[in-house]
Amino acid sequence: MIVRSRAPVRITFGGGGTDISPYDQEHTGLCLGATIDNYVYSSLTPREESDIEIISWDLNAKQHFKGLEEISYNGNCDLIKAVIKKIKPQYGFSLYVRSDIKPHSGLGASASAAVSIIGAFNHLRKKDRLTKHQIAELAYRIEQEEIRNITGRQDQYAATFGGVNLYEFHGGDKVFVNPLSIEKDYLLELEKNLIIARVGEKTETSGQVHRKEQGKSTIDIERLHEIKHVAEDMEYALRRGKLNDFGLLIKESWDKKVAYNPGITTPHIDSLIDLALKNGAIGARLMGAGTGGNLLVYCKPNKEQIVSQELEKEGAKIIPFSFDFTGLQTWEAEE
Repeated sequence: MIVRSRAPVRITFGGGGTDISPYDQEHTGLCLGATIDNYVYSSLTPREESDIEIISWDLNAKQHFKGLEEISYNGNCDLIKAVIKKIKPQYGFSLYVRSDIKPHSGLGASASAAVSIIGAFNHLRKKDRLTKHQIAELAYRIEQEEIRNITGRQDQYAATFGGVNLYEFHGGDKVFVNPLSIEKDYLLELEKNLIIARVGEKTETSGQVHRKEQGKSTIDIERLHEIKHVAEDMEYALRRGKLNDFGLLIKESWDKKVAYNPGITTPHIDSLIDLALKNGAIGARLMGAGTGGNLLVYCKPNKEQIVSQELEKEGAKIIPFSFDFTGLQTWEAEE
């Protein structure tokens, strides 16, 4: 028997950065986002012997160990190894992991990978299976404590729960996932008018960006308050179908993020956003911690093809998508 799993990646509308300690503990973080139908897949095949095999398609890596005690971090597949070391499975296995999205995309793919792998192992538990909240929390702790990657909790909860949600972060594991009640027509119109465009490799990982932000002598709390308030306004606009306002708030959200940390953008990113706005976009922003990855663009009705065409002329790659409402899924397959 093979256990398979998949966890979606997410797109961020607003609020990113307010889910990171200590802001969430002191002021309550708020993020608005959605998951899309691009996934990180895991295939887990248990073995009777204790041998462990790890295969990562995206990292072009294949590693073999005689047992858990042989696994150590060396910069190669460390996230996968961290999940295994934390789970401590008492059996041998082969684990294959691959993603629809390239690494360092700004779409939370590393969190989706952790959630996907945990989900596969959790499927094999005979009793005391982890809840969705516990899976998301474990994925967060692994990335934060084992890999030492500074991150918020938004990505892990999005990958686990799926859907279009407003996330509240009250410090620690006090996280509330609030699915948005949006009329079907509004949701379809939102999906039609949004573009995701890959615009190049990130020059820094999200963890490196967040580490620099936390290394500042003073954290600009007022800017983070502004970022959170924009997320509140976006949620209000979405629920009421005020999509033009929502598009303008995407632009405002990005402007607030750049004001908080000017280092997250580049002249190339700025030029692509300007190009999109000149050709029919209402708002555009880079997703993730910045410096590269994927742009999220909201277009005026029937302008999405023009904007896509102009971005592609400059080397961007448009990623087709639909919203995902399932979150983490696991199932069984025959060998």
